[in-house]
Amino acid sequence: MNHSLKILALVATAGVLPACTEELNTPVADSELQSMESDYVAFGMVSFITANGVREGRVEADTAYVFEDTGLANLHQMEIVFYEEETGREQATVTGIAGEWNRETNRMVARGDVVLFLTADSSTIESQEIYYDPGLGRVWSDSSTVRTMKDGTVTSGTAFESDMSFENIRIANARGGIRRVF
Repeated sequence: MNHSLKILALVATAGVLPACTEELNTPVADSELQSMESDYVAFGMVSFITANGVREGRVEADTAYVFEDTGLANLHQMEIVFYEEETGREQATVTGIAGEWNRETNRMVARGDVVLFLTADSSTIESQEIYYDPGLGRVWSDSSTVRTMKDGTVTSGTAFESDMSFENIRIANARGGIRRVF
């Protein structure tokens, strides 16, 4: 290495060393996130729901704000997958913009453009809010509901209720049964 290259290397190294010892004062997160009162924030959260060692569901969220004292998790860009108890196959999937999950009781609510996809018949149920309560053994919505069957038949109503196996689905004040023609 010639003499001028050695001097250039020393000058470059001398400029880098003080930068390594300077303390950075930039925040890690924006002020809104820092002011949240949750105990912790999980990004890319995936959690499994089990009962007696059997997987019953999977909860995913882009972001989850977890509150330890209440057992609640506020979910953003969420997805819940329910599994059949006997086979372990996917039974239904719920997606929503936001939601809430009680990690102690496994009660959940999905909000905002919620879609419930039923694997057995490839139908969807859409509503602005869908609740799940394993203690009551039911899934329901008290909001306007639209069910679309695989063949395009559409039924709408003011609410819906189902058992946990999605075999007994009832739509309140049902209108429709109209088939879409494309």
